[in-house]
Amino acid sequence: MNRAKVAVLCLPFATGLACAQTSVTLYGVADAGVEYANHVRTADGGHSVVRMQPGNQSGSRFGIRATENLGAGWKALVLLENGTNLDTGTLANGTGSTQRLFGRSAYVGLQGPYGSVTLGRQDAPIYDFAKTYDLLGVSARYSITSMDPVFSQRIDNSLKYLGTFGGLTVETSYSTGWDAGLGGEVPGASRAGRQFGGQLAYDAGKFGLAMAYDQTQGSSAASQGLANKNLAFGATTAFGALKLVAGYRWNRSEYGGANGSTALTSTLRTDMYWMQASYAITPALSLTGSAYYSNNRNSNQDPWLFIALLDYALSKRTDLYLTGAYALNRNGSALAVGSGNTVQPGSNQTGVLLGMRHKF
Repeated sequence: MNRAKVAVLCLPFATGLACAQTSVTLYGVADAGVEYANHVRTADGGHSVVRMQPGNQSGSRFGIRATENLGAGWKALVLLENGTNLDTGTLANGTGSTQRLFGRSAYVGLQGPYGSVTLGRQDAPIYDFAKTYDLLGVSARYSITSMDPVFSQRIDNSLKYLGTFGGLTVETSYSTGWDAGLGGEVPGASRAGRQFGGQLAYDAGKFGLAMAYDQTQGSSAASQGLANKNLAFGATTAFGALKLVAGYRWNRSEYGGANGSTALTSTLRTDMYWMQASYAITPALSLTGSAYYSNNRNSNQDPWLFIALLDYALSKRTDLYLTGAYALNRNGSALAVGSGNTVQPGSNQTGVLLGMRHKF
């Protein structure tokens, strides 16, 4: 990916100041496609639709990354990343009425010999886990996020540590209010909107193992004692041009609702399993297949989701993709093929998406 960079060097006559080098990078992604989906939920029943969809393989964005070399192995870090709906030019990554200019990431921090510490709006560790253990790249549509959006969770008001020691990665996060659009940081309610999580991963080159945990509290004083918890495990291996992934996610949820603070009638327990394979047919053409299954412990509504992705690189920065997906809904379940899509409850859904992505 070509990125514009500006380096600012200290002047030799700037007495009394330590010599430091600052690098500023402007980068982005533009991604849009046309989708067909059937059995989309409407007021009078399910219907098919053909529509433009933004941010499919990658959420469209532009970002500014800055680093300053402070010496002795230390760096200052800054990242501001804006999400954009390419079909309409509107801001993405908002929550309810909360609009965000830099809704993908906005943080500042320090990086040293033993890792980095950053503060702001950031990807949760369980999101970082999915970037490796979902071969569809945690795509905005047609990926693991269709099964569970926790795998694309970003956290406001967060403190995050990330350290890499050879093949071992250690990551932790803590937030005083995980989503400003839902509330949290309530005076006198110390647990409202709190989040904590982490990831422990090992990469040996040919294979990798990881586990990740995420817990969020209800966002109001009344719901602060309610928690949603997720624990995920993943394994990956490679044989030449073939890469395989298997994963499992345990979930226990006590709250839900549009405001993140509505107690569920009964605690929800689900288990999710997935298996994936990706094969590089040629250096430019790759095929990825995924199967996901969710076991609802509270009912027999246990859907499957199957996804196939064919990606062709026109260059290092531009690719074309064709994605097909099939959601098998059983006993009234309502799993849609893509994140943000809907389906008539109990109906199976087929989706096909043809798009283009450019990175700069």
